[in-house]
Amino acid sequence: MEKFLSEEKIDIATEDELLEMRLYVYKESQRLAYEQSIVDKKIAAIEEEVTKARHDLQMERSMLEHDKQKLKDEQALFDQQIEILKEGFDKLNSDKKVIEREWKKLEQEKGYMREDEYNRAEFFFHGVNSLLALKKRYRDLMKIYHPDNLCGDHKMCDLVNEEYNVLLRQFDTYMKA
Repeated sequence: MEKFLSEEKIDIATEDELLEMRLYVYKESQRLAYEQSIVDKKIAAIEEEVTKARHDLQMERSMLEHDKQKLKDEQALFDQQIEILKEGFDKLNSDKKVIEREWKKLEQEKGYMREDEYNRAEFFFHGVNSLLALKKRYRDLMKIYHPDNLCGDHKMCDLVNEEYNVLLRQFDTYMKA
């Protein structure tokens, strides 16, 4: 409707033309109002989506911060557990070394006893100069080496018995002479 573009045309227009112009302006205002309502609805929908997206983003950030803190706490707990385990392993290793040293000493002592086991039995009765002292020492040694005891040793018990019998015979022959 190019004829409605200028004010001069409106001033010289006839009644029919003015009616036609009014009808055109009315239709155009209705169309623009309808398009404006569509645009407003789209803007409202977009604003709602933006608000929802901001809310979702805020929730995600909150959850992310919570997860970060939880991960940080779990990492600290894990580090503490690792430190405790390291200390435990260090203690176990030091205990193992001590036990190995003690085991080596014990093995050496056992080896020494095997090499010199007969002289060892004489050592047990060294300094015994009477029958009463011999019997007392024998009872004490049996309390230590008897196989029924927790730390008893059958071989040592046999060696002590053999030496006791030898010394007992010696004392008997000495007393008879």
